[in-house]
Amino acid sequence: MRILHVISMMASVSGGTTQVVQSLASSQVKAGQQVAVCTTAIGNRDGELLDVDALRAASPGVRYEAFPWELRAPMVSLAMRRWLREHLNDFDLLHVHGLYRFPPSYAAWLAHRRKFPYIAMPHGNLDPFLYRQSRQSVLLKRLWERWFDVPNLNGASAIHYTTEEERDRAGFLKLRAPSFVVPNGLDWPRFAQLPARGEFRARLGIGDAPLVLFLSRINFKKGLDLLVPAFSQVRARFPDAVLAMVGPDNEGYGSQVRSWVAEHALQDSAQFVDHLDGEAVLQAYVDADVFALPSYTENFGMVVAESLACGTPVVISDQVNIHREVSKAGAGLVTRCDVAEVADALCTLLPDAPRRQAMGRAGRDLVQRKWTWDVVAQDLSAEYEQIIARHSRRRAS
Repeated sequence: MRILHVISMMASVSGGTTQVVQSLASSQVKAGQQVAVCTTAIGNRDGELLDVDALRAASPGVRYEAFPWELRAPMVSLAMRRWLREHLNDFDLLHVHGLYRFPPSYAAWLAHRRKFPYIAMPHGNLDPFLYRQSRQSVLLKRLWERWFDVPNLNGASAIHYTTEEERDRAGFLKLRAPSFVVPNGLDWPRFAQLPARGEFRARLGIGDAPLVLFLSRINFKKGLDLLVPAFSQVRARFPDAVLAMVGPDNEGYGSQVRSWVAEHALQDSAQFVDHLDGEAVLQAYVDADVFALPSYTENFGMVVAESLACGTPVVISDQVNIHREVSKAGAGLVTRCDVAEVADALCTLLPDAPRRQAMGRAGRDLVQRKWTWDVVAQDLSAEYEQIIARHSRRRAS
């Protein structure tokens, strides 16, 4: 099977979607499929180019095509347009990732026009919460949807959601295309042997202090306006507790978060770490007593799954779309997007080591049963085969 993935950018700063596409492509190659990823050459910073060689080294066998761009915001790339027009039909199936950008929108439009089988994966972009951020954002999204993405979604061979909750939240659009649910996954061998505790704590210089970890982009939707004041309440009960906020600043939001830290007099207990990767990420997870992500919207929550895979219990909001699975497995506590509830959940878990350990074991079991790429790739391959078979029957009739 020859599969083409199209995504706007593969730079790590763009968040979990890039990690999903890279890991998915690698797992498909391991399963014997031929896989290419088409993207822009946009890097992590303005003027910086994507390190394609590093991607190829990390994903042996995956073909990466990265193109220059003319307009950064919509990520318009005329070179990509030419390549897609020339090479789309070299593949059996197109899988487009995301919305509201030229690469996935144009690729889906081209496939729709050619009656070529394609899957559209919104990656949480259809959550109604994202429509309420600004009038300008809503207007631009509505126009782009009307002209491109809604016709593309309706014309798709299938829409790929990662949770039932994501599919339910997209219901207001009344899309006509068939859909399926296959979750994201983790590369379990990476988590099979976890690092010893202590390295991340040594980096922070905190010893055995109670540690709450936030690891994600510093972004408005992540609920940091809830977590910081909630942690202020935690400090009232546990004066030596530490909050570590790990992740790149997204759209300058970090200055706002730092102002909240100062407002609550948490400068000595809230630490910022700009970026971690590789083994250092696992060290952060295993050293944390609790992982916190009280997001206002979270399509899947790869960092939540990673924390669970490291045996660290989580406190997440009920807007993280895997909250039902986490709650059912007993792997963490779920709250509303409410400061008092987040604080109460953290204060419940921090002093209760036996409960945290039991949740940690439940979390690792949940990930290994449901959210590894070996399992996900098999389920997704079955969906691919059905779509290609339907397409072949239609062409033959």
